[in-house]
Amino acid sequence: MTTAPSITQLVSSRASRLLALGLAVLCCASLPLRAQTTPDAPHPTTLRFLFLDETPGAYSLQSGGATRQISSAPYAISSPITVQPRGRLDIFQTASTPDPVTGEKERVKLTSITPPGNLVSALAVITTRPPAEGSTLPTCDVTYFDNDIKAFPTGSVRVINLGRAPMGTQFGKTPPFLLQPGEERIIQPTPDEKNRVVAKVAVSEGEGWRLLANKIVLLRPGQRLTGVFIYSPSGRLHSYTAEELAEFGKPKPGHFWISYIDTIQNE
Repeated sequence: MTTAPSITQLVSSRASRLLALGLAVLCCASLPLRAQTTPDAPHPTTLRFLFLDETPGAYSLQSGGATRQISSAPYAISSPITVQPRGRLDIFQTASTPDPVTGEKERVKLTSITPPGNLVSALAVITTRPPAEGSTLPTCDVTYFDNDIKAFPTGSVRVINLGRAPMGTQFGKTPPFLLQPGEERIIQPTPDEKNRVVAKVAVSEGEGWRLLANKIVLLRPGQRLTGVFIYSPSGRLHSYTAEELAEFGKPKPGHFWISYIDTIQNE
């Protein structure tokens, strides 16, 4: 004989079903939240390249089977290049003059780099070193200068000393400051009503200073400036024409000031 369920059993069973239903609803409701908290896929990285190299020639980048030129000569800061994060980038250099035997401009692979996945924008400085023993190819060191908007906001000036001597600089009415080799600093000068800032850069040579730059820089709203202090053992010999070399002779080793301005769309 079948015994009818008691009131207590019916209530307990109904409560269990309601609890299960509630848990199912909560689980379904939590799915969108979990999806929202999943880390986003890495964003593309925007790089500018600077090659500290004494070999004349153009530089190109190969990624995913595609090749594009990124710089026409050493000691020149490239235009911004967008690349995929965490992907290998092969860097090549094409000689500036044809090979006397083949008549072709030799193309040599310099190095391969993989930008860090957390970089959104950066200046990539590639420094070539003499070939290691037993090799004919130079070795390359890569340094990334992150353009993180929080540390380097619009209206700022970043100064990097990649030279071999102390450098002194002043922008607008901000106090002048000294940077030793390997140091960098970010400042926020105040432009005048026409967005102008006077930039002065000098190098310490022996007991005195030599002025490298004394010019007006336009720093409009939404823009920032990066200046790099470099040293060339050949005096950037590759940048002179045959006629200039014949008239003035070979340049001496020395320091140079190069810079670029980028515009930030959204802070």
